[in-house]
Amino acid sequence: MDVQEFMVALGSKTRRRLIQAGAMAAVSQAIALPAAVEAADREQFPEDLTILNVALGLEHQAIAAYQAAAESKLLSGSTLEMALCFQADHKRHRDVIVRLIERYHGSAVEAKPTYDFGSIKAAGDILELAHRLEQGAADAYLANAAKLQNTVILNEAAGILADEVRHATVFKQALGLSVTERSRS
Repeated sequence: MDVQEFMVALGSKTRRRLIQAGAMAAVSQAIALPAAVEAADREQFPEDLTILNVALGLEHQAIAAYQAAAESKLLSGSTLEMALCFQADHKRHRDVIVRLIERYHGSAVEAKPTYDFGSIKAAGDILELAHRLEQGAADAYLANAAKLQNTVILNEAAGILADEVRHATVFKQALGLSVTERSRS
């Protein structure tokens, strides 16, 4: 007996119930599967979410530092333009990290209401602070990259790391530091 003969033998009422049951099973699978995958991602990559939140904290701090630098009126011209460009990079990083945390059902840390950047009295102080923050972020991304288990998160972090290294290198050059030797921050 083939499928068509089987369906005829069942009768229309039984066929209808069978089709409805199959449709309900498909719908329930479609609803349950994403929830199961999301829970599995959260359970499978909890350390990745912790690392992302640490990185998010660094991004919040960098955004605030560049905002403080811009508002200080100590930077002008191309230096101010560069600082605002780097701040835009950090805002993009923040947004990527928040999306990743939400995608894997974590809770993103909020920015602190204030940050203490120490005494800023001259443009050189801002450059030193920015270098310290950028080098610290580059070091943190590099140190944690090997700990990331989720390849989607790792790929995003690698792109952010490249920006952090670029930022740190620019500040090394601006401060007259060697760009060929690793910083000891």
